[in-house]
Amino acid sequence: MEYLEMLARLGVGSAHPGGFAATVAQLREHPIAPGCRILEVGCGTGRTSCYLAKLGYEVTALDLREDMLAKARRRASGEEVRVTFLQGNVEELPLPDEQYDVVMAESVTIFADVSKALREYARVLRPGGKLYDREILAARKLTSTAAQAICDFYGVKRMYAEKEWLELLGAAGFSEAKVWQPSKFPESAWEDIVHYPDLFQETDADAYENEAVWETAKKYDELMFAYHEFFGFGLMIGSK
Repeated sequence: MEYLEMLARLGVGSAHPGGFAATVAQLREHPIAPGCRILEVGCGTGRTSCYLAKLGYEVTALDLREDMLAKARRRASGEEVRVTFLQGNVEELPLPDEQYDVVMAESVTIFADVSKALREYARVLRPGGKLYDREILAARKLTSTAAQAICDFYGVKRMYAEKEWLELLGAAGFSEAKVWQPSKFPESAWEDIVHYPDLFQETDADAYENEAVWETAKKYDELMFAYHEFFGFGLMIGSK
């Protein structure tokens, strides 16, 4: 079972680095002006999108997987918020040009063709719009063994260092780019579990009995144990 399939089966709401605590901290440090139109790409089960909608923003949320979107729609219904959900690929957004003030991504772009995705984010942003993209960083030069293991597990083409992300943002059309709070991966998810429990997480009925789910989870733990020194994450901020 692939990593993203495991997340879908478990209905994980904040699988991105730093978890929901990082999302809350980001919005506190980089507040979004009232009235902004927000596009969240790779919304998954919709936790961040619904949170933004609760704060009063007009939110469009897009994901490639229909099973994730089904859970996101039920979450929005349970939380009594309005979000426009769309199925689509970040490499070719089914949206017109210059429609949004903010694009948000949380550990999404790395799973796509990064250059194509970043160009699409820039295309749908209005002039002066902002991209907030929380992604995995290569914290140090990867050995060939580490690079192969990490890319094979996640199903990504490669890992990018902080400088490389900034170069990619510039090439995609962002006039200003920076990385906010580059950090090491947290050793545990206790802060999310204790302070930000997901009351609307919807796990498939057979997920905990599915051997493939546990095998993938075990591989994830083994990967982190073996190669944690190569992992980091940060929030890429781009201005159009």
